[in-house]
Amino acid sequence: MQTPQRRSLQFRRETFWGLMALGAGALTLLGQDLRILAGVLLVPLLLIGILRVPEAGLGLALITGPFAPLENEIVRPPLNSAQIFLGLALLAWAWRGLARRELRIPSWGWGWAYGLYLGYALLSLLWAASWEEGLPEWIKWAQVGLVVVLVRTAPPPVQRGLLGAALLSGALQAGIGLWQAVLRGTGPEHFRLPGLPFYRAYGTFQQPNPFAGMMGLIVPVALGLGWSLWRGPKVQRLGWAQAAGLGALGVGGLALLGLLASWSRGAWLGAGVAGLVLLLLLPARARHGLAVASFLALLGALAWAAGVIPAPIQARLAGALEEIRVMDVRGVEVNPANFAVIERLAHWQAAIGMIQEHPWLGVGFGNYAAAYPAYALIRWPNPLGHAHNIYLNAAAETGIVGLALYLLLWAAIGARTWAAWRRSVGWRRGLAAGLMAAWAHLHIHHFFDNLYVANLPLLLTLYGAWVEILLSEGKIEKRSETS
Repeated sequence: MQTPQRRSLQFRRETFWGLMALGAGALTLLGQDLRILAGVLLVPLLLIGILRVPEAGLGLALITGPFAPLENEIVRPPLNSAQIFLGLALLAWAWRGLARRELRIPSWGWGWAYGLYLGYALLSLLWAASWEEGLPEWIKWAQVGLVVVLVRTAPPPVQRGLLGAALLSGALQAGIGLWQAVLRGTGPEHFRLPGLPFYRAYGTFQQPNPFAGMMGLIVPVALGLGWSLWRGPKVQRLGWAQAAGLGALGVGGLALLGLLASWSRGAWLGAGVAGLVLLLLLPARARHGLAVASFLALLGALAWAAGVIPAPIQARLAGALEEIRVMDVRGVEVNPANFAVIERLAHWQAAIGMIQEHPWLGVGFGNYAAAYPAYALIRWPNPLGHAHNIYLNAAAETGIVGLALYLLLWAAIGARTWAAWRRSVGWRRGLAAGLMAAWAHLHIHHFFDNLYVANLPLLLTLYGAWVEILLSEGKIEKRSETS
């Protein structure tokens, strides 16, 4: 008669050999295609991992988010992989909370302004020409609150891991972009740089401008966090902190090269303003930062006046400054040199037409493209999806009321970020400085484009959640110092 231990051992052996036989059969049926087998095995492992740590799904969404345009071009899935990972993460988070009876919805400091804007955006669909166009855009903004809740309820190590996933995603996109622009030496003909043997970098975004937008959001956060980790006196004795700081600085440098290779004028202007903000806020003493920022701004102005800046870069920046003025482009002759500028200005004019006819309420949230044919210029019949200026786009879709609520939302986020910077020390202060600089880049770049595309709102929401994390951690530190 077998003992329980022997029966258990025999059961494990039979199970092992049974699984081996199933694996061999799977290899035979799949024609020994290891890629398919890896996919079959990887999916259950990912599901198990997300069930155990729901926030891992958000981390995967941050990494795969920029691949959405490439996925849409190749396979046109109903949902891109980032949205699938995010949905799994939210379901797993809800399941875990219900199972533990710990389903908690935290509040956050800029949540009231977000709620006002989200509610008004939903209300505006009542008078929209196409709710089918507006509802997906509204759902994208509704995800912002869900992601904030997911991040705010995560344990601190997981929160830092999500920030690391965002920086990893930026490094991956920067590497792909630099390979496209410099190493590969080929690309779409309209991405070729005039007079140079290079192409514009675009990563997996399939367009240089949103790629440049992501680089501009990654650079200040990576540099601010990396510098404070590497140089902070309280963490210099910790090897891991210096290593993490060097890694973040490396990501920032790589993303900065990607930003330059994108050849995006709006992103360059945004990066310049973000750099000044970072220099102002990063030093321990504000006057030191002001002195360095003023010196660099003066040096840049002198270099521009003296013609030291390379001619292609100077011409590119001058083109960006030309776009700021809105003019009537109906009689302008279009040529390859001014095509991009005139196309953008034509869409600005269409947005202005919508504002003039619907000044207070707009044409409906997410309905710029649906309303565009009635306001399009004759030579520009095809809408680009948005007005290539987020402020004109917001005013056209939601009117003066919606634009005011949008600006109120960002004013609330900016005020909370400023408070986080004032109350933080060490690497947290450096991160807060990087976040404030990232907001500066976003708002300048938004004069020329719309960065709420290709799952970039996930990155922005993570940043917004970290503002609240820094504030809460700062309160805890203050209480521990006074006690």
